[in-house]
Amino acid sequence: MRAALADSPEPGTVLNWLRNSHSARLLADLAATGRPVTHTDLDLTAVEGRAAARTTEYLRGLLTAYQVLPERDELSARIERHLQQVAARHPEHALLLRSYVRWSLLPRARRHERLRGGGFLGRARWAQARINRAAEFLSAMTARGLLLQEVTQHEVDTWLAVNPGTRFTVRDFVVWATRRGHARTLDVPHWPKKDPVAMDEDSHWELLHQCLTDTDLPLEVRGAGSILLLFGQHLTRIAALTTRAVTTAGEETFLTLDRTPIPLPAPLGGLLADLANRLPPTNWAANTSRGWLFPGGRPGQHLSATVLGRRLAAHQIPNRPARATALVALVALVALAQDLPPAVLGPMLGLHPVTAAHWRRRAATDWTAYLEARRRVDIGGPQG
Repeated sequence: MRAALADSPEPGTVLNWLRNSHSARLLADLAATGRPVTHTDLDLTAVEGRAAARTTEYLRGLLTAYQVLPERDELSARIERHLQQVAARHPEHALLLRSYVRWSLLPRARRHERLRGGGFLGRARWAQARINRAAEFLSAMTARGLLLQEVTQHEVDTWLAVNPGTRFTVRDFVVWATRRGHARTLDVPHWPKKDPVAMDEDSHWELLHQCLTDTDLPLEVRGAGSILLLFGQHLTRIAALTTRAVTTAGEETFLTLDRTPIPLPAPLGGLLADLANRLPPTNWAANTSRGWLFPGGRPGQHLSATVLGRRLAAHQIPNRPARATALVALVALVALAQDLPPAVLGPMLGLHPVTAAHWRRRAATDWTAYLEARRRVDIGGPQG
């Protein structure tokens, strides 16, 4: 690691990090023990409050990039660490929470990461939120003098009535507990989501044209904006795309969103190929791209969806309206052209089949009349 730091093309940056950064001070403290640094040592610094979580995770990424620490299953480690913290606060529910995490949350999180790839941060937060909500629900029932097996639908509904926007996440735990016989049959409905407000069609296509042609925009903004505006992908999915998702065969370029390579129009194919082939940043030896299409500032990590969203917004590319318009148009065109069921359409676009079915229903309402009108105009003559 010392040799790699000395060989950095930007020695001023290295010196600034060594002198002023919290992660460098933490590294000095760990080195002063005289023992080889381990992942467990770093985990303990966060638990004991010796360093902020971000400082610890930055140093972990740095040491892993320099091969001081081995790679590990960071998704499982983060979920397990969060479980330990919650179980320590709620020891009376620790056994049930551990069973829930071990037999439900962890397998699904690992399967999602294996099938879809990408970063682990979003999936870790997904699991952590469900652990928190399960512990909160169990504690609330205990405060009422109820065991989980004694909880009725009335207690569930009463608990959900307070802060329903966050508490409906407990559905995952309740479904698992019911199926495993830990609770009587209880129902937690899916939290209803309002249809997002879409952009008008002209503004949507103008933004897409700008992303494809305006070389004054940053390259990552053009690439991410084009994928958002054309394919309606979540920013979490876009940020976690790897360079392997962009492939070429002959003169054609393809983008794989889930399992199906999608042929790209030439302007977008060239843009994403440039993005995939650009050189990694040289100002900090450990901040290599590690194969991410949108590399972030942390060693070995992709850009966060939050930062990516801010960069798009700074160039007047609104995330949710753009995604809504893109999905309605895309799902309508693909489904009507090929009559694909949601189970096939979803994986093609990187969507869950339930999500694909929702957008297909909305597309049928919003776009069928439009497509028919365009068809009549096109048949009628060159004015179309």
